[in-house]
Amino acid sequence: MTYRQISSGLRLMLCATLVVATVPATWAEDAAPAVDAALSNLLKQDPAALVEKIKGMKAATAKQDAEAAALRKKATDLTNKATELEGTIAGLMEHVKALSKKYKVGPVAAAMKKGAAVKMAVAPAEKPSVALTNFADHVMPIFQARCARCHNADKAKSGLNLATLGTTLEGGSSGPSIVPGDPDGSRLMALITQAEEPFMPPSGDPLTPEQIEIIRKWIADGAPANGKSKGMAKKAVAKDDNPVFVAASFDGPPPMPEVALAKPNVLPGRGVVARAVDTSPRSPLMAVGGDRQVLLYQTDTNELLGALPFPEGDIFTLTFSINGELLLAGGGQEGDTGISVLWNIKTGERLGTYGQYYDTVLAADISPDHRMIALGGPSKKVRVYSTETGEELYALEKHNDWVYAVKFTPDGEVLASADRAGGMYLWQAANGREVEQLRGHNGAINALAYTADSKVLASVGDDGTVQLWDTWKYKRIRSFKAHNKAALYVDISADSRIITAGADRQTKIWGLDGKEQKAFKGSGDWVYAACFGLNNRVVGGTWSGNIIMWDAVSGEEVAKLSTNPAPEGKA
Repeated sequence: MTYRQISSGLRLMLCATLVVATVPATWAEDAAPAVDAALSNLLKQDPAALVEKIKGMKAATAKQDAEAAALRKKATDLTNKATELEGTIAGLMEHVKALSKKYKVGPVAAAMKKGAAVKMAVAPAEKPSVALTNFADHVMPIFQARCARCHNADKAKSGLNLATLGTTLEGGSSGPSIVPGDPDGSRLMALITQAEEPFMPPSGDPLTPEQIEIIRKWIADGAPANGKSKGMAKKAVAKDDNPVFVAASFDGPPPMPEVALAKPNVLPGRGVVARAVDTSPRSPLMAVGGDRQVLLYQTDTNELLGALPFPEGDIFTLTFSINGELLLAGGGQEGDTGISVLWNIKTGERLGTYGQYYDTVLAADISPDHRMIALGGPSKKVRVYSTETGEELYALEKHNDWVYAVKFTPDGEVLASADRAGGMYLWQAANGREVEQLRGHNGAINALAYTADSKVLASVGDDGTVQLWDTWKYKRIRSFKAHNKAALYVDISADSRIITAGADRQTKIWGLDGKEQKAFKGSGDWVYAACFGLNNRVVGGTWSGNIIMWDAVSGEEVAKLSTNPAPEGKA
């Protein structure tokens, strides 16, 4: 039923009821004329229009309510902010009062209210001490901006992590990076001033003079941690009263045997596989693994000087120390025992034996300072021993297969190791912490070698390739196919030429650019080892037991020696 269908009387009653319900009784009588007019006007309205008007009024009311709520929220927020500011101001005032009391300043609050400049009258006897340059506020921002990319917890180049004060003080693979109180004695200063290599940072602009001065002053102040810390006292460097080996000395004439060596054993038939061959870096001397003995040949005369007995078994690896004074052999009896022996070249004396294994030693190297020996083999571990005490310093257990090669960098900071499954790792030589894993070979890695400046590592493997690695950036910089079959050995000369030997019976010299420079003929068999000697000599050891010597310039063969020498000791 619509509004228009209601009778006239009923409409009047309804309207009256509506009006009376909304008008107070106290003035209803006086408002009668107005009520009559309102009823009359109401009866004239169209019902549909009236409904829409009411809806519009409700919507307007709802909008006004929402705006009012928003305004109330803003008012509440402003009140809260005002309260917060009042608290901050009160705190600042308390701090100002405390400073005024400490430094005997006049009435600060009054001066602040008047907008006057505050001048602190500090008594001469109470001058505050000069703030120390500290790690948190001054040094760490420099490290984060310029050094953290290479020296962080995840990627500690050369074992150095500069993320925290503790790791900075701990240093890297070459030892402590700083000596609190002694900037001149701190290795970090030498690197950032680029007085020593490797320069820091290795690329881009060097640190600014201002940044260097901040680090220098921080070290001089005793390397405090933060603004509340005191600097550490300079520590005296402990000295070993009677070290066995202090460092590799290059003084004096090239080391050669100065005593008569033992006569070599002679076997019936051919010699043993010449898989262990090395040449001295300073002397015309070559060491060759024979039958339970090391044969020493003089490379400029091809003369056999004698033998160093190795009754422990077969010899699988030989390496001279960086100064040529020491010779390290590793070997044993396969599947039974393993050991390494260190000799003094001049006296022929055994300086020590290291490692007692249940299988043979396949890889061995001695650190440049003569303090450490690294060994690897079928145990899948690399073990590092002290030459002074014979004690195991640490063991590396990341390899998943037999360890075929270990090599210290010539600067002594890093130890590289490689295995039969293609795994290759770099470690901090000082403590055995992992530096980086290098991935590139498809198959066994058989040998490793470094350039004399320690900047490039070469690796060769069963895939026949030579892989060259940037030891600062841990990146492969070159890969080239050197042999059609397995590449079994690699060596690098002082002038950065690379020599490789392979199962394809080839011995070759390469440049760091990967270009072949020379190929040597006449081996006729697998070449297990090849290395550079003095006076442009190159030697290669074969499966049949021959050691072939070539002239590195002409490529011509100059001598053929053996792991089973003639009884008279002549080639």
